[in-house]
Amino acid sequence: MGLRDKIQSKLAKAFDNKLSDAVYSFTCERIMNDGAYNHVTGKYEDQEVFKYSGRGILFGSYNQYEVQTLGVLATDKKATLLQNEVTAEPLIGDEWVTTEDKFKIIHKGQDPAKTIWRVQLRAM
Repeated sequence: MGLRDKIQSKLAKAFDNKLSDAVYSFTCERIMNDGAYNHVTGKYEDQEVFKYSGRGILFGSYNQYEVQTLGVLATDKKATLLQNEVTAEPLIGDEWVTTEDKFKIIHKGQDPAKTIWRVQLRAM
């Protein structure tokens, strides 16, 4: 078992036990527009909806420094996702549906060991 596998195993165990009250499931819809835009209907001709899901520690808040200096909205939320439990890579613009609200991904990052995604969510 490599270091990455060991980290993910320990994080999954923490998600199941000590952090279980902070862990939420989510589903995501990514709308991909492959066709031409129809000006009459106001929609793309060939829209494909790609769905993925996962779980993570959602709804963390940003501190005052981040809000004042980095342009983060006070209502934005943080999400920490166990990478091996998310069925697809999150992309900026993806729309999430959770038990709390609907959100849109504004920013994403990854830790150096590639075990978690850090995602900035904005309510829709």
